[in-house]
Amino acid sequence: SFDPGAVWQYAVAVADEFVTKGSNVLLGPDIEVTRAPLTGRSFESLSGEDPFLGSSLVEPYVKAVQARGIIATVKHWLDNNQEIYRQTMTSVVGERAQHEIYMPPFKAAFDAGAGAVMCAYNKVNGRHACENKHLLKTLLREEIGFRGFVVSDWGATHDAVRSAKAGLDIEMQGGVDDEFHKLSKLAKAGDVSEETIDEMAGHVLAAMYAAGQFDGRFPTPRLDWTPPTDPSQMTYLPPSYNVKASSDAHRAIAQQAVVNGAVLLKNKGGTLPLATAGKKITLVGKYCDQVTDKSYGQGDVFSGGGSGYVKTQMVVTPLQGLKDRIQDAASLTMGVDASAAKDADVAVVCAAAHSEEGWDRKKYELPEAAELVRALRKQSATQQIIVLAVVPGAVTTEWLAEADAALLLFMPGERVGPAVAELITGDASPGGRLPVSLPSIDEKRFTSKQYPGECPPPHYWCDKMVANFSEGVLVGYRWN
Repeated sequence: SFDPGAVWQYAVAVADEFVTKGSNVLLGPDIEVTRAPLTGRSFESLSGEDPFLGSSLVEPYVKAVQARGIIATVKHWLDNNQEIYRQTMTSVVGERAQHEIYMPPFKAAFDAGAGAVMCAYNKVNGRHACENKHLLKTLLREEIGFRGFVVSDWGATHDAVRSAKAGLDIEMQGGVDDEFHKLSKLAKAGDVSEETIDEMAGHVLAAMYAAGQFDGRFPTPRLDWTPPTDPSQMTYLPPSYNVKASSDAHRAIAQQAVVNGAVLLKNKGGTLPLATAGKKITLVGKYCDQVTDKSYGQGDVFSGGGSGYVKTQMVVTPLQGLKDRIQDAASLTMGVDASAAKDADVAVVCAAAHSEEGWDRKKYELPEAAELVRALRKQSATQQIIVLAVVPGAVTTEWLAEADAALLLFMPGERVGPAVAELITGDASPGGRLPVSLPSIDEKRFTSKQYPGECPPPHYWCDKMVANFSEGVLVGYRWN
């Protein structure tokens, strides 16, 4: 959705659940501008391809979260625009692109009151982001005036001295390879000054004060629980962890978010809203009623994988959503291939692409969509074909020509079924706009030097991959 009001409402629900759980720091939102459309975490970002979009949407999100006494942590600073070898690869980026494309959403977040920022795994111009003084001090504090604290991603701190001196304030604990547990000894040895440590602590306290955490804005935490003294013990959980934070009201907000973000790609002859009375309707494709897929490493059919994924038993599939809402159809059935819809008046195709943290997608194609639509159209020239495309980002649309209508859903989550039913029947109108440009089937967006990057010959993949952002400000639709 491009609607700041919808973002505000969604963020209010998120903040409510954080308060219920007793969590006073939110590791989000993700606001990186999507440079590489295949990047594994594109589904998380508020920005899409455009820094103005990200700047417009992050403001209400941050304000809603911080108003509840929760510190918003925008991420990832900076140039974390692909997942492939993200912990060792280098992004080579010019200053104009930094200032015009990649930094503006962060500046908007800080202006809105975000109290924290997470530095990225990757290197920028040869140095890791979490020990990069140019990123953490020159650009972040001196140029755009950030006053909160910088926290590392898990395992993104490689040297305590370099990171502390460069501007990292908190290391996210990761186990035996933590670096900041060395700070007390390094301070005694004079390798890190007391002034530097005081400044780090000051940034944390400033963010807490600004969020009202010392003034009662965030509920006082329970005092009947003491965490273990061993920071490497990762199995402990506070008492509030298992409290159910969601509600019917929040699920209604999530459902409305799906509607607000749904993009109507095609609607030939007013196919939608669908007149269902007396119609034989068949849903086609396994994802019409399937939530998980064994081929996925993380996540599910309707939610991307990784740290942004929340496992739930409350997913309502498109099939169930339509069955719950449509009562006047002659029949409403489902099958995994086109033959199931041989005698149907309407075929609703469910197709899904997947992505997840840690790796990029291999291709733009929407799996099964072209095959299912082609088979349906070969079977009947007059049947109405509606495509429900669940996507994490940009996909090709070679299947669109033979479909009558198509809705693009960007990782809609557990309320996909009821939202789809509203959209198909006309009880709700799709409110989304494309945050990313859609490629043609054989479109080549980058040279190998630009994405995914290159390695010293003869290697094609390596952990020291270098991605040259030589396109400058011509990101996404600006070039394509």
